[in-house]
Amino acid sequence: MRKAKSTLILVLALFLILSHAMVAHAATQSVDDVRSAVYNAFKALGEAYNAGGDISNLTETLNKALNLTSEAETIAGANPGEAQTLLSEAKTLAENVTNHAPLIKEEGLKQRQTQTIITFASIAAAITVGILIYMFGPNLLWHFWLGLRKNYTVKVTGTPKKEKGLVITMDQVCAAILAIILIVTVFVAAQYFIGGRTGETFSELGILGPNMTLGNYPKEVVAGDSVNLYVYVGNQMGRPVYYTVMIKIGDNHTSVNPAPIGPSVKLERILLQNENWTSPVNIRLTQAGLNQRIIFELWTYNETTNNIDYQQIWGQVWLNVTAPP
Repeated sequence: MRKAKSTLILVLALFLILSHAMVAHAATQSVDDVRSAVYNAFKALGEAYNAGGDISNLTETLNKALNLTSEAETIAGANPGEAQTLLSEAKTLAENVTNHAPLIKEEGLKQRQTQTIITFASIAAAITVGILIYMFGPNLLWHFWLGLRKNYTVKVTGTPKKEKGLVITMDQVCAAILAIILIVTVFVAAQYFIGGRTGETFSELGILGPNMTLGNYPKEVVAGDSVNLYVYVGNQMGRPVYYTVMIKIGDNHTSVNPAPIGPSVKLERILLQNENWTSPVNIRLTQAGLNQRIIFELWTYNETTNNIDYQQIWGQVWLNVTAPP
């Protein structure tokens, strides 16, 4: 009887262990699935953006999915059930973005086509008006001028003086009007063809102190206490970019650019062109030591290779970590 009970207890223990392992495995698989859904949604966003669609709302939705995914990864060990719920919600949001992006793309294409028609019709109309003014303007102006002054009487007194100066004829006035119209239309056409293009493209990474300003970084901290900083990321790449900030803990022996260690904290955000983002960062340093440093690296998602690429942009904060009293 005792042997049967022992066997039953052993079976139940194995069942519980296997159940926890299956839940953990399911959560891990869900994270991979959500990441794949987010990547697909970002690719769909890029296509809609290139078509001229307004993707601001979809980008906000996808960033919510990223936040939920990060939160799920944080609590997966302690609360796998809640993590699974968050991951399911994140995946649903990402799939909604993927499904709605083609509609935004189609709207963008229609708006671009309409804008093209209006632009070139306006250019053609302006040039036509300019040519008509040049061809028929002088006669019309003379007829108009004569109509206003047909009842005038000209009276010459004294000896006429020879005028010295520039005399502008009606033909020259009309030619100048045509030239101005042509210059304006060329400028408008140039703006249409180069519109949306940027000059130098770059990404920005900044580390801000506790007061959200450059400088005033902590120099010393007690092991176990949090270091409160802010990270700033700016997008001047001329397109939406999926940014990842890897935050790593190292010392003066750690090589950088990039550091060959895993991140302690990972922040993710999709930014539109000319958009920036500031996020609080709380780092807890547990090991006492001199010349410790918090390393910030900027990575971006490459939709062509489906990888996260390092952008050769990094920063660091040096500090000493003392043992607790």
